[in-house]
Amino acid sequence: MKPLPTDRPRAWLFERHAHAVTMKASRSGFERQWGTPHRVVARDDGRFQEAHWGWACECGLELVVVSLREADRFQVFIEPLEVDHAMAHLGLKDEVVEWRADAGRPLAREGWAVTRMDETGNRYDVAVSPERAHVACFARILEARAHKQSYYVELRGTPAPAEPARKDWAVIRQDEYGHRAEVARLESEAGALAFADAYEADPRHKQTYFVEPVASRS
Repeated sequence: MKPLPTDRPRAWLFERHAHAVTMKASRSGFERQWGTPHRVVARDDGRFQEAHWGWACECGLELVVVSLREADRFQVFIEPLEVDHAMAHLGLKDEVVEWRADAGRPLAREGWAVTRMDETGNRYDVAVSPERAHVACFARILEARAHKQSYYVELRGTPAPAEPARKDWAVIRQDEYGHRAEVARLESEAGALAFADAYEADPRHKQTYFVEPVASRS
């Protein structure tokens, strides 16, 4: 996994992902495995130092881990459908999870499924997500750790509609209250990122800027 860039605040917008997991794990053990925090944020007028780790995985998954005030407790920010996938990337077992947002929820009926088959031929779905790349990545991780089980990626429900032949890239401004507004739209992602970075670098601007794909108007 590649650390998220700390010089681009828009990469650390936790509201882009739900708080999906609270876990209890050794802080020292976590740092031995994943290194020191990627950034530290002062809270309560500097009385508390909140540690953040953030990664972008090769499959496209992004996750942020935040230390809590309580000793050896963390929150993981990720889409709830990706809880098992994220925990697999972190190499953490279910025993460390105290709460998860998807607890008790049935798997989605549509999307890409990771299907497990045991040595007797029994098959069942272990995760379903709309992102095929994420599901394929999760299946590879499980396959590498499996003992007498096999994992497959299969489509469930109605196939997703094809993406538009062309899309634009919107530069989004978000203020401290969470209000969002589109301030520019470009045809290239690189151009939109450069536009957003230019606004981020200007000290006169107090908002956060990030880039999202949008359907083309033409």
